[in-house]
Amino acid sequence: MGTSKGYIAPSTPHWSQAKRQLTSYIGNQTTDNCRNVARKYANAMSTEGFDNSRVVMNFSSFARFASSTRSVGYKEALEKIGRNDILDMNSEDALNELMHYFANDCITIDDKITLDCISATLSILEIVDPEDLKNIETNTLIKELVCQFAKFKFAQLFDKQIRNKDPLKADKIVLDMQSYIYYTMKNSLTDELLSSINPQNLAEEKIVKEIIEEAFKLMKEFYGE
Repeated sequence: MGTSKGYIAPSTPHWSQAKRQLTSYIGNQTTDNCRNVARKYANAMSTEGFDNSRVVMNFSSFARFASSTRSVGYKEALEKIGRNDILDMNSEDALNELMHYFANDCITIDDKITLDCISATLSILEIVDPEDLKNIETNTLIKELVCQFAKFKFAQLFDKQIRNKDPLKADKIVLDMQSYIYYTMKNSLTDELLSSINPQNLAEEKIVKEIIEEAFKLMKEFYGE
């Protein structure tokens, strides 16, 4: 997918700590160093990572659409967003059009990450037709989107640094860190926790933001302060 890889993490104190820890990991790829990178990344994200991010709004819009397919049906859900034209498309084209719609045609970096996250989420949840969305609980959808976000955001922030330090092993380093982050977050966001945050399976922006905040907080605590 199209996540920007030329981006450099900010130079604020928390991000600088994360970049220094990543440099240590690149030079010595131990489990402890991997954990430390994840901790510093989670800490930076918790502190200043996504307060003004369009990702929250995009995820919320997509989750509301999915919820509408369950409550009022696919046709009316499309009518609500003014995209009746998608109804005549085949499954693959319809999903592709919906992904780009909710990612605002990738206008910004956040939109590009949104596209990657939605695409990966649909694959993981085995959504092959838009009407399949009616079978997915909102909390399940948001959880997967959030875990994908943590994974893709890491690559966006650190891919260039990794390639500059070790171009031959860069792909493996990025994938290993993404996998580590993804599965740690997925295991931390339990069904019980999601139900406590969002007992009514709502798709509001404040709910999505709270789940993202909790996810990075848990990852930071999992690896220790």
